[in-house]
Amino acid sequence: MKQFLYTIGLTAIIISIIIMGAKGLDPIKEESAEVKPEVKAEDIAKPKEKNWVAAWTASLQAPFEDGVSSEGFQDQTLRFIVKPHTDGKEIRIRLSNIFGSQSLQLDDVHVAISKDGAENVSGTEKQVTFDGDKKVTIPKGKRFFSDPIDMEVSSKDKLAVSIYVKEPTGPASWHPRSVQTSYIATGNHASAANASRFDEGEEAWFWLDGVDVKPKSSVDGALAVVGSSIANGNHSTLNKDHRWPDYLAKRLNEEDSKVHLSVLNAGITANQLLNSPPEKGENVLARLDRDVLSQSGIKAVILHIGLNDIRHHPGYPAEKIIARMQEVIDVAHKKGIQIYGATLTPYKDSDMYTTEGEQTRQKVNEWIRSNDEFDGMIDFDKALRDPDEPERILPENDSGDHLHPNDQGYEKMAEAVDLF
Repeated sequence: MKQFLYTIGLTAIIISIIIMGAKGLDPIKEESAEVKPEVKAEDIAKPKEKNWVAAWTASLQAPFEDGVSSEGFQDQTLRFIVKPHTDGKEIRIRLSNIFGSQSLQLDDVHVAISKDGAENVSGTEKQVTFDGDKKVTIPKGKRFFSDPIDMEVSSKDKLAVSIYVKEPTGPASWHPRSVQTSYIATGNHASAANASRFDEGEEAWFWLDGVDVKPKSSVDGALAVVGSSIANGNHSTLNKDHRWPDYLAKRLNEEDSKVHLSVLNAGITANQLLNSPPEKGENVLARLDRDVLSQSGIKAVILHIGLNDIRHHPGYPAEKIIARMQEVIDVAHKKGIQIYGATLTPYKDSDMYTTEGEQTRQKVNEWIRSNDEFDGMIDFDKALRDPDEPERILPENDSGDHLHPNDQGYEKMAEAVDLF
């Protein structure tokens, strides 16, 4: 039996993954537990040559029945702003038509360093090709990587990926509630550095679901966060990258960090463990391999989801949610990926709160804290709750809806991941 880890030293655990050769694709009772012996970073031999590591991702979902995702695009350029979570000397992008109803033709794709809004840093634009061609047609249900792009990227900078589509695209695979503005222009302006033609904006990404890098030698791989709107960063400040995975990535990119990992955000707003309806993304188990386990250089997963199941289905017994978490754990372990459970956060006074649901949350959290199935545990409940009334988020961490943290609360969550 594996030792249960209460407050994980994520550094030591992730390093142990490398040693093992993991491959990629009522008041709450506090527990005490043993911790695995520390493994020193200097004892780990670095690979001689680095392969691709995922630096950014967005989990896509099916288009809505109406609105921009249903209508699609024609003779328009879309400019997506993304922040890679590790440095690299070469990149490639991944484009997806996984939920499309027809083949998707992309006529011109460029990548550049983003300056501000829709404006790029002049002179940084790079043509993106696919098997040497500027155009690419992606069949429905498929996704493609671009050719490698000779481009130095930094986790301190943002990238702008610009895509021109000439013909009607049909309904688009997308990631709504991106907490990042994407920009739209009429005609082909994929290579333009200036922002003058980009007069529309959407808080969503379309088709783009991955950026990989050839990382520096210090980068150990990628850590993926699987969750719902709290992982997605809802109610954090727009365009500021203040989601909790962003804060965690910043910590892991610091020079004195004992381990350097890219952090991938695989959150989807309103997503569920069990019966997630199409407008809320596929349930976690259904999307786990595509969105997480197949990512380049994946080493570990943090699972933080289940609160929406409780809110929307207060009659669900805790055992049902726990059983699905166990299925997710089993799939990850079969892939050789370690997985860490994160406790469900307080939500009293929020929409859809019930005392029955609160009791279920407490039971699920008790299991997350005490089971020996997860490879470790992160206590987000403890990080956010009001000590005087632990069913609620502490007001200074609350965005105002009593469900989602504010920027400070998201930073508190990142700090709760014990790196040392």
